[in-house]
Amino acid sequence: MGDALNLVHRFDSAAKKHYLNEWNTVLHCHHYATIFTELAISARGFAGTEKLVASAEMVLGNWLKEYYRKESITVVATRVSVAEEYWRTIGMGLIRIVADSPVRGSATMDYSHIDEGWLKKLGSSNQPVNFLTQGFLAGVFSALFGKPFGSYAVVETHSLVMGAEASRFEITLKVG
Repeated sequence: MGDALNLVHRFDSAAKKHYLNEWNTVLHCHHYATIFTELAISARGFAGTEKLVASAEMVLGNWLKEYYRKESITVVATRVSVAEEYWRTIGMGLIRIVADSPVRGSATMDYSHIDEGWLKKLGSSNQPVNFLTQGFLAGVFSALFGKPFGSYAVVETHSLVMGAEASRFEITLKVG
């Protein structure tokens, strides 16, 4: 771990749950993530992918907001480092986040547990599948800049499951 992220991991053997700093946390499971992502994509009249993004944004964004508050982390670069380390620690992948300003940023994932699972289970895709990552990044930017959830749009512009060398995301503050 880097100096910015201090995690206490606890496993409750009776409940079979992991906790990071007393937050119930699901540590990576690309089998599960692949299945529910595929179900969200194929669902009709349900807005499944939007629900994945919004859920990830709120859950992961709240974790970050609380962590920044408890640890008194106010410097944006340190906050970014914490978010990157957290994503890696929960096993979701290697992500680099660039927070240019409160109105725009970007991220690159050279390795993604979701993409790995998708490729192993379903093969390549003709569309991006990193909806959890999109939600995570929206939550990161909300936490970085004190904006309410739903303030940021995240678009995956390149995707490992589509054959790109890395997944790339553009993050922008929504207008209005």
